[in-house]
Amino acid sequence: MRDLGASPLPHLRGDVLGQMRSDATELSAQATEGKRALAELLAADILVLAVPMYNFSVPSALKAWFDHVLHPAKTFEYTSAGPRGLLKDKKAVILISSAGDYSAVPASGMDFVEPNLRAIMGFMGITDVTVIKADGSAMGEAGISKKSAAFAAIEAL
Repeated sequence: MRDLGASPLPHLRGDVLGQMRSDATELSAQATEGKRALAELLAADILVLAVPMYNFSVPSALKAWFDHVLHPAKTFEYTSAGPRGLLKDKKAVILISSAGDYSAVPASGMDFVEPNLRAIMGFMGITDVTVIKADGSAMGEAGISKKSAAFAAIEAL
């Protein structure tokens, strides 16, 4: 288990990316940590992401983690037909919370979290994706009701 809130990976730099994608034995601490995060993902059967919506998108710590684990020949490959995900045997459960309710038009157009995460999962080949949302945490009773529904959905998994 990796808690990106408590122990985020550093934002990726080009020189570190080169190290991570090489067979070099001398790696920087950041490249070593990135390879460890990739190994954790490859070893997992289920990926569980608890993601707050920050200003319509994912927290930068999650983006940094994706930058470390989206790895050619490990999580995806490019073919003549386009990209192909290599993690087809994995499942993902994504729990999304937000202060506002982005489930209906026009606010739904500002939810860049779920579409982004579904696209990344698909890019890696993870198509068995369950999304549970607890939107509206700052919206009084409506938010409390949605949070209760989210907890019930989690219990039902």
